[in-house]
Amino acid sequence: MNPLMNQCLETLPDSDFELLRPHLQLMSLSTGQTLYEAFSRPDKLYFPINALIAIRKDTPDGLSIDSATIGYEGVIGIASLTGNSYSHAIVAEPGLAYQLDRLHVQRLIDVHPMITKMCMQASQLVIRKISMELLCNHYHQIPQRLARWILTRHDYLLADSLSVTHQAISDSLGIRREAVSLTLANLSGVRVSRGHLDITDRTALEHQSCECYFHLKQVHPNQTLLAF
Repeated sequence: MNPLMNQCLETLPDSDFELLRPHLQLMSLSTGQTLYEAFSRPDKLYFPINALIAIRKDTPDGLSIDSATIGYEGVIGIASLTGNSYSHAIVAEPGLAYQLDRLHVQRLIDVHPMITKMCMQASQLVIRKISMELLCNHYHQIPQRLARWILTRHDYLLADSLSVTHQAISDSLGIRREAVSLTLANLSGVRVSRGHLDITDRTALEHQSCECYFHLKQVHPNQTLLAF
């Protein structure tokens, strides 16, 4: 599996990539696997290839919510380069990712500006995604958010059938499972069965989604992202 399928690694000049290549370890990640806990400093960075990783926060009332979802366009654990992470990272969709030791990256960033630039762009990507999630959660209704969630998974997985439970969607969006079930029953473009969600009309889902989906779809690590 080519590490350059990760878009952050792909941005590096060949000479800088070769400094990382020998230290990249291909990992198979499983659904629900915790990569690091909140208020810890991860020892590893993860460059997803076809896995999907959620940066998740727990709420005081026992719910959780994904503040960002990162796939092949980004890096997980980038906050560890400067300190602790205040969220935990969990595998939302199984697949492959390359693992890289944090200390190795820290030894390089001060003397290799393109590696530093890659890390900064990866951080900006996460910040922009978190800011968009915050905006979406505050201003948009559950049907819009759920349509966006389904469309995003469809883009990453390239599959019309998703293996997912109502509880998993609830954990990701930070809403009650009952609200997920009720909304899915009234959402156009999907067919729901136990443990599965089939996309039958993508255009219908796009019409029901909020504009956040289309904004986030345009994000690429090569862009200069201005975020809070």
